[in-house]
Amino acid sequence: MANGMGSSGTYRGEWKQYLKPHVYKPIIIIQVLNLMQFLCGTKLFEFRVRNIISGGKTDGSLDIKFFMKLILIENIVFIFVSCIILLWVGRRIICVSSGVGSGIAAVLIGTFVYMQTIHTWIIIFFVILYVAFITRGYSVVAQTMIGEILPSNIRCVGGAYIFTMIYIVRSFATKFFPSVITTVGANGFFWIFGVSPLLCTLFLYLMLPETKGRSFVQIEGYFLQTIVLWLTRKKCQNIRNTNVLEHMWYKNHVP
Repeated sequence: MANGMGSSGTYRGEWKQYLKPHVYKPIIIIQVLNLMQFLCGTKLFEFRVRNIISGGKTDGSLDIKFFMKLILIENIVFIFVSCIILLWVGRRIICVSSGVGSGIAAVLIGTFVYMQTIHTWIIIFFVILYVAFITRGYSVVAQTMIGEILPSNIRCVGGAYIFTMIYIVRSFATKFFPSVITTVGANGFFWIFGVSPLLCTLFLYLMLPETKGRSFVQIEGYFLQTIVLWLTRKKCQNIRNTNVLEHMWYKNHVP
């Protein structure tokens, strides 16, 4: 009977840990970033670029097969480049530049599609620009954040939950994608792809902490604080507060 009560208390303790701020705050940030990627076109554009481009009138010189191969090669190249950039550049800088660059490129593509006359070189240039910014930032950082801001004791479960939600949303998004294009048109969808990264960038600029150069103890300690916005942290006390953050971390991890 005592063993049963002990097991019940253990289960309650395990579930209770997900209500702690250093757990649910990073989960919310990563979940919003991953779900917003569908509105930013990170996943949909790769799968449906042929449908989007065919919605406008080109000058007839665009080879779709070559275009798709070009995007595939670009994805591979910029994922490799992104892994190198992560060694020197802060995550916040990468996310902000990725969102602004991809947003502007997508808005311009939608504008040219709306103008009903699309020259091949304009399509190729802005689509390459869009894919480069999205791949260099959101596609890589969204996965990196799982390993950098999730607490170590729930990283496995939290990562599994986040990836499960990604694939569930992706299955519905790809299913309804053609009907949405029919409703808003190719230009409207590109405008959605343009506005969404800008909104996502604003969210990350306010909420996402900088993890480069910081230990896991400091990151978890930051989320244990009562502050919500990264911009409201006390910059002048960062060094002095390190010992306090470490104490808060050990209090929540060591029995």
